[in-house]
Amino acid sequence: MKNNILITGAAGFMGLSLTSRLLKLDDTKDGKIVLLYHHNKPIRSYGADNVVAIKGDLNDYDSLCEIISVHEINTIYHFASNSILKECFDEPVRAYMNNVMGTVNLLEAVRTVGMETVRKIIVSTSSKVYGDTPSPYTEETLLKPKYTYECTKACQDIVAQNYFSSYNLPINIIRCPNLYGPNDSNISRVIPTTIRSVNNGERPQVYSSVKDAIREFVYVDDLIDAILLIEEKAKNGEIFCIGGSGAISINSLVEKICSLMGYDGGIEIVEKLGFFQESKDQSIDDSRLRELGWRPNFTLDQGLIECIESETYR
Repeated sequence: MKNNILITGAAGFMGLSLTSRLLKLDDTKDGKIVLLYHHNKPIRSYGADNVVAIKGDLNDYDSLCEIISVHEINTIYHFASNSILKECFDEPVRAYMNNVMGTVNLLEAVRTVGMETVRKIIVSTSSKVYGDTPSPYTEETLLKPKYTYECTKACQDIVAQNYFSSYNLPINIIRCPNLYGPNDSNISRVIPTTIRSVNNGERPQVYSSVKDAIREFVYVDDLIDAILLIEEKAKNGEIFCIGGSGAISINSLVEKICSLMGYDGGIEIVEKLGFFQESKDQSIDDSRLRELGWRPNFTLDQGLIECIESETYR
């Protein structure tokens, strides 16, 4: 069956990774892959005739309606989001406009012009929606966000639930943990930062406020596997927590990277308070996703080695 796909946030790590995977699949060759991005720099060229790149804005409702109707979109992967916590904290209005109202505009455009063509919408939120609720998190765990990024993603999550319940849009929600892998251009994240520090002969730093924080990390290929499985098998309206290969403290993660790189110069603990206090433990129970048939193919060590060997962080 012909499948015309729209990916929002197509210039981001998730969007780029999904596009690369889709182009390798036989069942996407007959349809279009429409990449919606909002960066000033040109999006990567894939050299494929069925890829259409559109620079646009999720707050341009009329443009979204046109994209969905003109390209007869069947599947939507909604990844577009301002995911830099500090930027959301500093510019809350922009964060709410992008993360929440952008989602409202997209889903309303589907409700208006796409009900006869759109068969599936995957909305990516975050495990941050749980705020300081005790973990491990499941799909039924109370959403209890406190800070701006968490709140915008929780609102996005609730909006998606609303459009399924009230308007019968074919939506699934994925709540993602920390994503990592080669080619992640956001070098402010702990894994790229640590690898780059060691490669540059610098001592890796860990902030005292987060060194004992427990986090889940999912390798990008495993995340794409989960997304495609959910798109294929999940019932509309289902929510999925995506885990990784196990939770780990930030300090232990940095120590593991140093060990894998053969670096024994130690870690510098920087006495710096965060601009807000996150939950110490954000571990995830991904039993529902595993019942659907998903398993991570990369251990944390294997995924980190892929990152270490990548040219991206040199």
